[in-house]
Amino acid sequence: RSIIQNPSHFRTHLRQAACLRSLRRCSEAARSAMVADCLYVLAGGATLGTSDLIHLYWQALIQEALGGEGAFWVLYTPFDEREDKADKAREAAQTLAEEHPDYTQHIFTDPHGIHLLPEGAEPLPDQQYLLTLGFRDKELGKAVEKSVTRKLPIWPG
Repeated sequence: RSIIQNPSHFRTHLRQAACLRSLRRCSEAARSAMVADCLYVLAGGATLGTSDLIHLYWQALIQEALGGEGAFWVLYTPFDEREDKADKAREAAQTLAEEHPDYTQHIFTDPHGIHLLPEGAEPLPDQQYLLTLGFRDKELGKAVEKSVTRKLPIWPG
């Protein structure tokens, strides 16, 4: 009700985020916290530290949402551009299947590129990685693969 009465007040969105988190609806809670962060900044938030705290809060909610779902597993495989990408992708899929058999309903290696490790991981210097995803749900895996491999239209100019 408070959001309906005053949708531009950032505290009501933070309260909603806290409530949604307690209901284990973390992705919705993260969205509410992001809205609160934007509203705080747009309103000319008095202290930058508060905006940073809100920002950290919604990032933590996103991590909690991703970690709690358990719908997929990510495997980063070191890759050298001189290696055959198809062979390395098969090797990565086999490794993921052996190490995490719960995530073998659909295994997909991103064909578009070479990735860097996520923030917080310790990469080797100048090392690139293939990204392989293993899914518990075959339909979810196919949907992700379809969205990643879909050719997008190119407009002139």
